[in-house]
Amino acid sequence: MSETVRARLLRHLEHLTSEELEKFKLVYLVDHIPRGRLEGANHVQVADLLVISLGEQEAWELALSIWEKMGQMELCERARKDKLIWSNKIMTEKRKPKGKMSRFLAFVDKLNKMLSDQFHIHEENEDFESLQVPVLSNSTDERNKYQERMKKKFQLMKDRNSRPGEHELFHHRFTELLLLQEFHYKEQKHQLIIHRRKHTKDTLEQEPFTDLSGLFDPDRKTGIQPHTVVLQGAAGIGKSTLVIKVMLDWAEGKLYEKMFNYIFYLTCRELNSLRDKVISLADFIANEWPGPQAPIAEIMSQPEKLLFIIDGLDELKFPCNEHRYDLCKDWKEQKPVPILLSSLLRKTLLPEAYLLLTTKLTALGKFSPLLENASHVEILGFSVEHRKEYFCKFFRDENLGKEAFNLVEGNATLFTMCSIPLMNWIVCTCMKQQEERGRGLIQALKTTTSLYMSYLSNLIICDDKKFISQHLRGLCHLAAEGIWGKKLLFEEEDLRRHDLEAADVSAFLDMSIFQKDGDCENCYSFIHLSFQEFFAALFYVMSTDKEGVKNPDSSIPDVKILLEQYSGNDANFVVLVVRFLFGFLNAETARELERKFGCSMSPEIKSQLLLWIKGETKSHKKSQFSNSNLPEWYSYLYETQDAEFVTQALVNIKEFKIKVYQQSDALSALFCIKHCPGVQRIFFSYPCGVPAYVWQDFFSAVNSNHYLKELKLSWIEFDNSSIENLCVKLRNPNCTLEKLTLEGLKITDLDCQCLFSALNMKSLYLHGISFVEGDLNLPYETLKKENCQLQTLRITHSQRLGGYVKNFFSIENLQNLDMSFTWLEEREIEVLCKVFTKHDCKLQALSLEFCVLSSICFQNLFHALNFNKSLKNLDISQNFIKEAELKHLCKVLENSNCKLEKLRLANCKLTIACLKNLLPAICSSETLKFLDLRHNFFGDEGMNMLCKTLEKQNYKLQTLRLWEFDISKESERALTSLNSRISCHITWEQYEDINTKFFDWDAEDIL
Repeated sequence: MSETVRARLLRHLEHLTSEELEKFKLVYLVDHIPRGRLEGANHVQVADLLVISLGEQEAWELALSIWEKMGQMELCERARKDKLIWSNKIMTEKRKPKGKMSRFLAFVDKLNKMLSDQFHIHEENEDFESLQVPVLSNSTDERNKYQERMKKKFQLMKDRNSRPGEHELFHHRFTELLLLQEFHYKEQKHQLIIHRRKHTKDTLEQEPFTDLSGLFDPDRKTGIQPHTVVLQGAAGIGKSTLVIKVMLDWAEGKLYEKMFNYIFYLTCRELNSLRDKVISLADFIANEWPGPQAPIAEIMSQPEKLLFIIDGLDELKFPCNEHRYDLCKDWKEQKPVPILLSSLLRKTLLPEAYLLLTTKLTALGKFSPLLENASHVEILGFSVEHRKEYFCKFFRDENLGKEAFNLVEGNATLFTMCSIPLMNWIVCTCMKQQEERGRGLIQALKTTTSLYMSYLSNLIICDDKKFISQHLRGLCHLAAEGIWGKKLLFEEEDLRRHDLEAADVSAFLDMSIFQKDGDCENCYSFIHLSFQEFFAALFYVMSTDKEGVKNPDSSIPDVKILLEQYSGNDANFVVLVVRFLFGFLNAETARELERKFGCSMSPEIKSQLLLWIKGETKSHKKSQFSNSNLPEWYSYLYETQDAEFVTQALVNIKEFKIKVYQQSDALSALFCIKHCPGVQRIFFSYPCGVPAYVWQDFFSAVNSNHYLKELKLSWIEFDNSSIENLCVKLRNPNCTLEKLTLEGLKITDLDCQCLFSALNMKSLYLHGISFVEGDLNLPYETLKKENCQLQTLRITHSQRLGGYVKNFFSIENLQNLDMSFTWLEEREIEVLCKVFTKHDCKLQALSLEFCVLSSICFQNLFHALNFNKSLKNLDISQNFIKEAELKHLCKVLENSNCKLEKLRLANCKLTIACLKNLLPAICSSETLKFLDLRHNFFGDEGMNMLCKTLEKQNYKLQTLRLWEFDISKESERALTSLNSRISCHITWEQYEDINTKFFDWDAEDIL
């Protein structure tokens, strides 16, 4: 039974924390569903509200869009994948007859077959022997022998970097690919850019998808079954691997067992060597037969049960469209191979047979006229889950594979590239080489440049006679020219213009970084756009190298213009070129450039890069970025791994405010922050983890930076050693940090002691903290004024505080305390009240917003305030205050000892009776200047009473905040009019969490 949309919504909603759920409801969903129905709704109720209010389809799409806006990328990915699987299941189930109908149709099928057999026997009135035709049985010896031969031929595969004689089982390495049953001919000229820049997010939402078993299914629109299927895709996308999978699965009886008696596999590379031969189709088949003589007549007796796989049409070196008047119709007739192939493609030879063809997108234009009613299936590469599966298979160790995958997943650039199997193989190969050298997987992915350099270094042999440096210069020049001309395919004329002949590029062809293209006979391309960008960047290094050789070709802009182009609007085509240029500044990469390519970065280019970076950062002195617009120059500086260069580049930066979701962005940002000695404030949020050594280096930099005064770390997955390391650094006498904010972390009792006793810490804010030990009990010595310098303490939305809140009330230097959204019981409030009544109490600001305070708590609190002369700011919003408790508060306001200047009573369910008691107290208070009464139940009568009182009475009040839903326009006009006549400023705005506005916790003087 299919899972309902409601159930799927609930399953994904349960991944949200309580705070994230509140944001989901009250920031985004409130525009679609009334706020009153959302407030207090849990995960289950939210799922119900979505489906009931919007319907299943709209509810699902809205939830996806909200998760994306919230930055919940992993959740979005899971949900979209869920949608794909769910949609495919529904399509499958729709095709299947259900229950009794299914059994009835099976019975009718069987009955028809029996009647048909009897009818033919009776009509012909002949022996049973005379009725037999040369029909192949699925279990004949000949077929079994052929299948066994195909299994032996295809079951083993040789990896590109395997040792001689080393093979691997095909099924152990094969990973499923995404197949889209659509034709994208219009996009073919940009195929490499498509598969590098924009894979899968948009495409995964398209339909219809198919799999190998459905390649020859009838068309959904016309109902016609295709006899020719074209598998198309970019270079390295897995076309050949896929048809080998078809061949092997059929040979093992897993695929098309009843549909095809025989499948024959032809590669165009082999056909190229036979172009001058004159043979028949029967000869082709006989060459592959395991026995001395193939049963050709028996095979050809049922052509509708035959499938011919023709792999790599784009690699053909002879034309197939020049023989339309000389085609072959007889499988026994001998013809030149080009005519034979053209006849097979045009369906004049064995028209009933099926064809499965593979080609690059760029070659489709040449072959489309030959193919009649062909079905086109596009190979999109690996989905996210399939990429993960590939990694595990490649490393032959699930844990190691997952570790490698997680590292790549954090690098957005590489992770997108890994949708193409060839690039996946390159990344895995480099990581495995690093692991075998004992350097750890992370080293291979330290930077994008180092990954490419590592791969190429293993391919290039310095004393290889085929590898000539002059040819490399020509290849780099060609790559740069192509980038600026937005050209991906190169003709032999392009090669000659750069002093390259076809024979000169053989070394690059052998290394599989350059390839012949199938669009025309003499065309070439780089194996992937990123390799063209790498060699384009290398061109700039070679054109101005250590010998001072300048590039004589003015048609290719210099580095200065390249960087200016990057800063412009059309920067996409040079982004990776610029990244590689910065990567060449890396000391280790520079040594490899010198050793393998005989070139090095000139001081001139390094100066240009530094000057450009300074210009980019100058406009960002407060460097505030989020995931959507984190500048690329962060990652460029990370590519250099050059501390001195980064320090010079970031000389203008005083503040970092960064929220990221990709590990590559997190590593880049932390690296830049670590090497920015003048930074004064750091705000950093990343909801995942990074290696412990990264935090160790970062905290060491925090400790040694004498300018840094404020640090905020939000929703980070620290391990125990990292948070302990932070606490140790904070207690170091050299650490000058004065304000620390930690959000969404887990800390222990010991960590808490370290935080409270940091030598220079004046302000500590713990938001959404889980105290992992339920025995938080700070020693009194820790809280004494000589050991604890804290003046401001904020602990909000925190878990498992229990009765240990009272520890926080005993800090001797404490002036400002915020316990918002923390459930406080009567015994904690009693301790707080005792602190209030002490003559040396220094507490000036207190927030107990949404602390679920009881009547007794309020009575004790207001009683204690009668004896307190220090408190100036009080927030008790979002607590239910009854009339009796409010009368106690009014007495406090009227007491001359009361020094309250700011009072917040928003959303306390105050009635008009409460307002009657409150107004005289407001007018009699000598100190009260700010009052927040929004979202209470005063109504028009209350507003009228308020206007009359404020117009007639004398008072010190300067600012009054009001807002109510159910109030007449007349009352609003009366308040507006009153505002122009009295000294007190009345604001009319909806309730929101403006605690930081009302009480500026961050200011040195909270007043």
